[in-house]
Amino acid sequence: MSASLAALDHPFPLIRGGGIFLICVGLGFFLGLFFPRKWIPLAAGGFIVGFTGSGLSALLPSLGTPSLLSIGALVAAVVFEVAVIVYLVRRLGDGDERRLTLSIMLVVGLHFAIMGPAHGPLIAALGVLTAVNAAIGLWAAPKAPITPFFLVDSVMKIAFGVWMLAFYPAYTFF
Repeated sequence: MSASLAALDHPFPLIRGGGIFLICVGLGFFLGLFFPRKWIPLAAGGFIVGFTGSGLSALLPSLGTPSLLSIGALVAAVVFEVAVIVYLVRRLGDGDERRLTLSIMLVVGLHFAIMGPAHGPLIAALGVLTAVNAAIGLWAAPKAPITPFFLVDSVMKIAFGVWMLAFYPAYTFF
């Protein structure tokens, strides 16, 4: 039985790399809470380390070959994210930093939702939850400090990343 399972591809072979990426980005944001003057370099560093770690996850034992749908979802998500963030920075860049930051967090959440076919339902759920978190900060609590929204966002990324890296791949495979 175990030999036949080993021959099967995991439904989301990129899930561990996505988990590594989320952990690193989440940690970058989380550390930014404690070093607010350095949050942008910390977030960028988390992105760079996460992107590198995600790529290096190919060195882990293979979960299978990603489908064209998986690759297409990743490309579409990144194109969407970059295009909308460039638009937001041009439109809001000289204005309210809180509004711009929460708007970018909303876009990042939506881009995670688009990645569902590549990394599985957990990243899609994370995308919805982080987008809702940002939307609450933007529209339901426009005067609230941004710190709680940053905290929720970063903790969700770390938690979902750990789940995707360590637990969910085995759960969905068996």
